[in-house]
Amino acid sequence: MRSVVGWVGVSAVVAGAVVALSGGGAAVAADGAAVEAQSSLVEDFAYPGADAILAEHGLTVLTGDGHVEFVPATDGACPIGLIQVETVLEEEPYGATYCFRTTGARGFLTLEVPNTFLLRGGSKPVEATAQLPGGDEETYDVPVNASVAVDPGDGSEMPEAILVELRFGAW
Repeated sequence: MRSVVGWVGVSAVVAGAVVALSGGGAAVAADGAAVEAQSSLVEDFAYPGADAILAEHGLTVLTGDGHVEFVPATDGACPIGLIQVETVLEEEPYGATYCFRTTGARGFLTLEVPNTFLLRGGSKPVEATAQLPGGDEETYDVPVNASVAVDPGDGSEMPEAILVELRFGAW
């Protein structure tokens, strides 16, 4: 009988500890002081290193699932197999090229790339969404390693389309 009572007592203590640790509030230590509870892990899809990318490359990356990654361009171009986004600037260097690598079966990245005029697909077909000057959004299907023009503007005006999303794979 004693062993049954002993096991019931141990089980109650263990169950109480599990409830205290899994509860939403802070756990209380034996001396009555509150112990800080670990926050929950919730993915916010914020792009890691976004501030550094903006400071070093002038590119605003917002959110993504990690399967579309920014890669700095070398010599103003992206290697074949990477997504290439081209823009026009009113001041030197008068343009910018941004490269992105895709990994996995599907992925997305939200960003803001003003004055986008050309997209080249990477190793997978890509859907690129741009906000046009009138406020409408248009989605462009960009084939593997092929280029697609984005709203180039009229005559001598600068392109005003803002690339806002890159997406690949089945959704």
